[in-house]
Amino acid sequence: MTNAVYTLIVRALSGIVSERAAETLLRAALREQGLTPEGVNAAEMQRVLSGPLLARLSGVLPQARARAELRAMSMQLQQQYPKAPTLFITAPLAAWDEAGGDTRWQDEPQFSADDFEFDDPEYTAAPALRHYALDSASGQEALIQDLGRMQGVQGVMVCRASGEVLRQRALAGATNLSSVIAATALLFQKRSLNLMSVDMGTQTICMRPLGAYCVAVVAGPQVNIGRLLAELQQVRGAA
Repeated sequence: MTNAVYTLIVRALSGIVSERAAETLLRAALREQGLTPEGVNAAEMQRVLSGPLLARLSGVLPQARARAELRAMSMQLQQQYPKAPTLFITAPLAAWDEAGGDTRWQDEPQFSADDFEFDDPEYTAAPALRHYALDSASGQEALIQDLGRMQGVQGVMVCRASGEVLRQRALAGATNLSSVIAATALLFQKRSLNLMSVDMGTQTICMRPLGAYCVAVVAGPQVNIGRLLAELQQVRGAA
């Protein structure tokens, strides 16, 4: 059974990404430190927040936002557990300059989004994968309905790998993006990507290849793109 420290952080994290993604990210970060959801204490969680979890969340969200969100969680943890102060410091202390040596931040590895968003094996191996029979109309419709439940999603399209749209549910205006989606789908044939997003200004198109098929989601400006990408990570085509 998970303890109060773990529950506090995973609930806060699920407000940023999906519940499944929050569990996956946090459990993977704990394993990296040799910790468990049942035994982690507040001081250990502070190290996880400023280290491995920050690195992982920066692969889903912009790094500045990931840091801000985790710093807020760290401060909340400190309020409840005063003996476990936050490790997020806005600037190095002046004394560091006098000490000499390597003063680089050790808790912020510089990774690109590709390291986590597309290729991180622990992140993509979420415990609750969803499989859809995309060679059938019912399977395509089930996928569209599931992704369409996210607030702010304006359209969902199931395509062939060639970009041909097979089935769609979209608000007026989102259907006009079919040509953009078709062109983006072709890029998957040339690059080894598991996800792709295209910023269209007031809309963002997020796409994921699924074997001979591809799913595209048209998201409005109010959608949490990090959470949407995390949801797409869980989608699989049925064997």
